[in-house]
Amino acid sequence: MQRKLEWQKQKEEEARKEAGKRQEEKAEKQKKKQKKGKTMEVKRVVEEWEIWDEEEEVAKSEAEVKKLVPEKFHKWIKVFSKKQSEGMPTRKIWDHAINMKEGFIPRKEKMYSLSREEMK
Repeated sequence: MQRKLEWQKQKEEEARKEAGKRQEEKAEKQKKKQKKGKTMEVKRVVEEWEIWDEEEEVAKSEAEVKKLVPEKFHKWIKVFSKKQSEGMPTRKIWDHAINMKEGFIPRKEKMYSLSREEMK
């Protein structure tokens, strides 16, 4: 009978320890959620600032580009922006590889000469 009481006390103590661990884990998760929420909010604010900076930069660069690009090309002004010119165009379904025949070796051809006006 005494062993049964000891066993019950031991089980109760283990149950209390497990409940305490679960509470600690739950509290930790809540802290992480709060911290994560704060960091997400900070990230969101940083992203907004970056977007505003980009928009401001784009507006400045568009004004500079408009000065350099002839008026007849102004309807395509976005293509001349720094950001657009640095990247590759998006892939399309009609993009494909140019496969060479097996054993093909490109020939070295002479360069054709340009006039002085064309060089400028």
